[in-house]
Amino acid sequence: RIKLGANVIGSAKKAIEQSVGYANERKQFNCLISQFGAIKHKLAEQVIRTFATESAVYRASKGLDDAINHYVSNGQDKGRDIMEAFNHFAIEAAAMKVFGSETLDYVVDEAVQIHGGMGFSAEMPVDRGYRDSRINRIFEGTNEINRLLLVDAMIKKGAKGVLPITEEAEKAFEEVKQGGEVKHEGLEYFDEKALYISNFKKLILMLIKSASDKFSRTLVQEQEILMNLSDSIMQLYVAESVLLRVTKMQPLKSEDQFRVYQDILDVFVFDTAARLRKYIRDAVYSFAFGDVRDLLEKGIERFTYVAGVNVKEARRRVADLLIDENRYCF
Repeated sequence: RIKLGANVIGSAKKAIEQSVGYANERKQFNCLISQFGAIKHKLAEQVIRTFATESAVYRASKGLDDAINHYVSNGQDKGRDIMEAFNHFAIEAAAMKVFGSETLDYVVDEAVQIHGGMGFSAEMPVDRGYRDSRINRIFEGTNEINRLLLVDAMIKKGAKGVLPITEEAEKAFEEVKQGGEVKHEGLEYFDEKALYISNFKKLILMLIKSASDKFSRTLVQEQEILMNLSDSIMQLYVAESVLLRVTKMQPLKSEDQFRVYQDILDVFVFDTAARLRKYIRDAVYSFAFGDVRDLLEKGIERFTYVAGVNVKEARRRVADLLIDENRYCF
């Protein structure tokens, strides 16, 4: 499943290059379509989602490699080590399969749209990419099954004490009850983003605990809620992966070069806050009532706050670099 998440990145980059190449050639109203704001939005989103997916795949793959090497260094059988490591990273593997395949679906869909009617023709390469992409959401376990497995694996780890879900959720509930202002002002750029990620985690843990308390063993039957949880967990994991990657890139880039990666991070975190707000409210209003609902609503307000971002200009800067280079260069 991690391999599938990695494999789709190459296809996504290829589709992006086909998209920008066509947009830099096609004229409409005596203007290259790559200069239109709507096209720039599509190109930027293709890049941002692909970059984000790649960041998460790098992170999951490195974690898996480190786990395998750790087991091997302890003198265990290598075949058994690999299986143990994959079991340990079952959550990440499922997330990469789902998020990666759906990222590629988005990228190739927009590639066809950018090509217009020509994109629907077998004469253009994006036609093949669009058709080939669809199967990725079905094999290696459908995306729906992987979503359910992801949440199930996480709850089981919490029950076994591998993940401190209950303890951290109780701390988050207590923070919401105490109220008070969340201090965002005066933080350094990466510290502020790390605070947002930390708050997103608190909110998701609150939802997991509340749903588990409500349904206990029958939670497995509440698949709509599990889907909301799964989407929240995946979005958070990928957002944190982008933050970790961009943080490491800062010393390697000049200030001008680094600006576009800040734009990618800004847009993705801003978008993550909006998505989490929807996913979690959908779940909350599916089962919670009274004081529990009120606390979760306060948690949503408290923990999904992010400072405003001019996403239009940020996306345009990402798109402009892609257009100028006429290739994927991120």
